[in-house]
Amino acid sequence: MEFRMSTNPNRRKTIKSQFSRVIASNSHLLAKAELYFTAFLSMSDMVSDIVMVARYYRNNEMSFALASVICLGLNLTFQSVVVFVTHPLGKQVKEQAIVWTLIKPGVDAHRVSTKAQTQEGDAVDTRSEMTGMRVIEMVTESLPGTIIQAMAIFSTGDLSATPVVSLASSILTSAFISAQLSHEWDSSEENR
Repeated sequence: MEFRMSTNPNRRKTIKSQFSRVIASNSHLLAKAELYFTAFLSMSDMVSDIVMVARYYRNNEMSFALASVICLGLNLTFQSVVVFVTHPLGKQVKEQAIVWTLIKPGVDAHRVSTKAQTQEGDAVDTRSEMTGMRVIEMVTESLPGTIIQAMAIFSTGDLSATPVVSLASSILTSAFISAQLSHEWDSSEENR
């Protein structure tokens, strides 16, 4: 049995239009998958950075450990400040717990994907909050973490799985966050 691509141009157009219809009819599912995948990358990146801090400390690489802790601390602190400013006092314990347990990207993705309504007293809508948190994470943790981990790998020559996976996680997180932010900005109704 041999598989051959159709040379009939009308057949190709039909297949292409069917594929386009399938993608268009499932675009909301693809958007949700993109949100959750980026959230998964963000949370994985933070966990891998914590693992790397422990590894740096264990290997007496204190400058890399300290730099990573500072980046993680800045990320969580800035997110905590944003949550403090944007949510009413009655929701602070819950929202701060979400930030400090490192699940904020996942919670934000869920809120946006389910179109959760802005609660009374919230200063911003859920999408704006998620976007702000992504920018904070990328600027304070993912990009600096990439540089720190690359420097550590180059200075130690350690190409074992843990540092390489952590570096890849930071790179992927930065790439997906920046691509998603760019796409949202370009396709936003307000920006047209």
